[in-house]
Amino acid sequence: MRYANRGFTLIELLVVITIIAILAAILFPVFARTKEKAKQTACLSNMKQLGQAFNMYRNDYDGFMPYMALVGWDNYSGSWVYYRWVHAIFEYVMNNDIYACPSQPVFVDANSRPTLNSPLPETSYFYCSYYMTDLAETNVKDVSKTIILMDGWYFRYGGGTNGVNYPMFWANLADAQYMADWVNWRITPYYVDSIILDAMHRHNGRVNVSYYDGHCKSVKSARPQDFTPALD
Repeated sequence: MRYANRGFTLIELLVVITIIAILAAILFPVFARTKEKAKQTACLSNMKQLGQAFNMYRNDYDGFMPYMALVGWDNYSGSWVYYRWVHAIFEYVMNNDIYACPSQPVFVDANSRPTLNSPLPETSYFYCSYYMTDLAETNVKDVSKTIILMDGWYFRYGGGTNGVNYPMFWANLADAQYMADWVNWRITPYYVDSIILDAMHRHNGRVNVSYYDGHCKSVKSARPQDFTPALD
């Protein structure tokens, strides 16, 4: 007995489409989280190398961390020139790329070595310098629990690759309570908003941090004492 070939009925087609839509709704977020997890791992690798560079810097500078300073006005670029941590540790990494988190890439001028008098690479990371300047390593109470570097943010403008992130790095803008608030999704001080906090928590809602002893991990909360190396 022969049966006539027939196509899908409308009901059957709708059922198939519904099943595909349900599977997509389930799987796409999983794929996105998995992709972000890979970027988070690459970011932690960057921070690990930067943490090692900080350790080497301290070995060469009597146990002290890099400081932050305003050098002066550069007529060529038409902007102020700053001496920051990216300048200080560059000789120990010699690689612009590790300053950029894969989930929050920044513009890096590959032709510009960040020396004292040259433009420096912007970076995805926040140097927790408020309590670090002029503090000797011997005064750090717990090197394994003191955060020195964490995910930061970057402001683009004009829809292009140019941008600034120096407010993120200026030492006296972020004390321990502020930095803990950022990790805990609290909007303080005035220049931090929800967009910035979203950028900081870019790794599936978590923040990558690097500690004084060089180890790194992902965290979802922080306390003010995590940023106060000379205090209990």
